Amino acid sequence: MTATSTAVHDRTEAATPGQAETISGGHLVAKALKAEGIDVIYTLCGGHIIDIYDGCIDEGIKVIDVRHEQVAAHAADGYARVTGKPGCAVVTAGPGTTDAVTGVANALRAESPMLLIGGQGALNQHRMGSLQDLPHVEMMRPITKFASSVVTTERVADMCSMAFREALAGAPGPAYLEIGRDILDAHVPLERAVLPQAGHYRASTKSTGDPNDIDRLADILVKAERPCVLLGSQVWTARGSDAAIDFVRRMAIPAFMNGAARGTLPPGDPHHFHLTRRHAFKNADVILIVGTPFDFRMGYGKRLSQDARVLALDAARSPAASATAARIAPGSPTRPSETSRFLPTVL
Repeated sequence: MTATSTAVHDRTEAATPGQAETISGGHLVAKALKAEGIDVIYTLCGGHIIDIYDGCIDEGIKVIDVRHEQVAAHAADGYARVTGKPGCAVVTAGPGTTDAVTGVANALRAESPMLLIGGQGALNQHRMGSLQDLPHVEMMRPITKFASSVVTTERVADMCSMAFREALAGAPGPAYLEIGRDILDAHVPLERAVLPQAGHYRASTKSTGDPNDIDRLADILVKAERPCVLLGSQVWTARGSDAAIDFVRRMAIPAFMNGAARGTLPPGDPHHFHLTRRHAFKNADVILIVGTPFDFRMGYGKRLSQDARVLALDAARSPAASATAARIAPGSPTRPSETSRFLPTVL
């Protein structure tokens, strides 16, 4: 991989007497990425998306040019997991976008926030057989939280901000934007471009959940005789690891971890349990499941004791998770919280 750092002239065209200052679609993309705090994009150079590179260089965003679009998508996913910030990959139309599918699907299952921007032929060539023309949005919709085309240059930055908002709402995940070459290359008056203000187009804080539910949860755990907790990937995604450690140690509760939450407690910690999860789920009287679905790793919920009180918290408000928990323990409060960062509050 190589980092592109060649300086180019700012393509925001200064106004001449009697003319309004203009800006290109590619530069509007870059301004939206900058507003979100994106400091690097992963890409494989393609003709449809050239103007985005110019904009990124002007905005101080590093351009990492890889050798296959699959790498770009996986890199954006990995960047998001490690940093806690959304990743971004930019790919050309057709095979450039289809090559990124596996990385996007992986980000969906991992609840990893990333934006994939894909090129497309010009709108005036729509369904005329333009270069590498494919129904990208239709292909991406089942594996993203948000997928859309951008049809006017004025709204390029606005649509990027919308995509980030959707990617980061609730349980995070990938979003996809298709932007035609004519939309990216066109210049519009700067005053007509919709430029959302940084920090003002999506939630800036995270909910701690319903206080009444938190009080009930704390009361149930304090009165439990044999409680245990399973910490899932959303503990890491929400950057709640320190709070989770404090919670587990103060409550002196056995903790199991899966997914990205592995490593929350160090090996040797007296609260860190690993090979006895099946035994714990069979014998516990209260089981707290935080930020992980009742999927194949959980035996679809069937490994949990029928006599245990099961409490499920999931940022996705997953109907499957709640339904499974309710079926296993009908009397259990299973309303999911917005985020696992409620943990300090239950102490």
